[in-house]
Amino acid sequence: MHTDNIILLISVTLILSYISTLMYSKTKIPDILWLMGFGLLVGPVLNLFDKGLFLSLAPMMSVVALSVILFEAGINVDITLLFENMGKAAILSITSIIASILFIGLTLSWMFPADFTLPQAMLLGAMVGGTSTVSVYGIMSGLSKTVKNLSGARVLLTMESIISDPVCIIASITIIRMIMLPEVSLRDSARDIFYVFTVASIFGLAVGLLWALILDRLRNRPFTYMITLSVLLPVYVLTELFVGEGGGAMSALTFGLAIANFRYFTGRFGWNTKVKIDKQKLREFHEEITFFIKSFFFVYIGLVVSLSIRYTVIGFAMVLLLMFIRFILVEVLDWFIDFSPEEKIISQFVYASGLPAFVMSQLPLILDPDGLKFSNTAVYPNIAMPIVLGTVIYSALLGPYVIQRELLGGKKPVPVKEEPPAQPEE
Repeated sequence: MHTDNIILLISVTLILSYISTLMYSKTKIPDILWLMGFGLLVGPVLNLFDKGLFLSLAPMMSVVALSVILFEAGINVDITLLFENMGKAAILSITSIIASILFIGLTLSWMFPADFTLPQAMLLGAMVGGTSTVSVYGIMSGLSKTVKNLSGARVLLTMESIISDPVCIIASITIIRMIMLPEVSLRDSARDIFYVFTVASIFGLAVGLLWALILDRLRNRPFTYMITLSVLLPVYVLTELFVGEGGGAMSALTFGLAIANFRYFTGRFGWNTKVKIDKQKLREFHEEITFFIKSFFFVYIGLVVSLSIRYTVIGFAMVLLLMFIRFILVEVLDWFIDFSPEEKIISQFVYASGLPAFVMSQLPLILDPDGLKFSNTAVYPNIAMPIVLGTVIYSALLGPYVIQRELLGGKKPVPVKEEPPAQPEE
């Protein structure tokens, strides 16, 4: 692959992302679908790029995309809304993953017994049962241009996607271990999940508060954002290495939360320390970085996809099953949880997988390279990719149409003027 081709790919990606964002109010087609379509065109259709090279970039893409997106969520989220939605997000995420594991497991093992035992089919449900922060972010960004009062729903679905990453990863690894080592218990898995969430949150919060003090000292110096980015990425990586897989997402979020809400947290701890941070400048610069990462991420998904007719049909059938389960699940949860009208409707129709599902689909091959317990490890990425594509297309295309119809009552959508997020006083 020539360097000039990669440069051209990046340039076209950014231009397409910018134009598709401007066209959303007229076409109602989110930019992520244009970007994934472009990736499919130059990848599997025309074979202009070597998929192997991009597949080798999967770990790096995952770290950079998730850390940058979640840091932005942290510095922009309303801390009050966050705490109000934490419980709802956890219930929504965990019940969705459990439902996916059970129903996909039962369906695939019954329909395709030659390909899946029940535990092996449940493993696929664990891989695709969660939502992708980057996918949800892209869909909600487009939806926010025409629908008001999305703050609560945005926080709810963002928190759900953050929670789902470590839960899906740990659940997938646990099922694999149960297949390969039957003595592994569910109690150990639940303990691992709680440990990862707690320690990762504390670590990200502690580093964020410390970094806010340093930013206060550096506030008249140039390049403070780039230095912040250089701290963010190691925070994510170190959490993954020393706390547990899936913890990096939580530490990236709390790192941003601590910086943007320094006074809130220090007040809770009884400290009277004050800092002055140009949060508006921090947010504006980070939006530019997020735009680039988000744009290239969805082109990347299209580039690396590998589809066959059989697995595509199975994958899209699982998408329909997942969407049906999600709709019914939210209806049931609404009896017990106080969803707002916006939260309920959007939660029912925005349920998109992404890169984490694709990365987890590689686990059987990584953990069982000799195929001792998995006779066909390739079946997981081959079915996971149509599910990722299908859930994103469903949530990004059909979802906004239904959401706007339900929330606007058939009225023509009016573009919403985006207001800058409220900044805590320091």
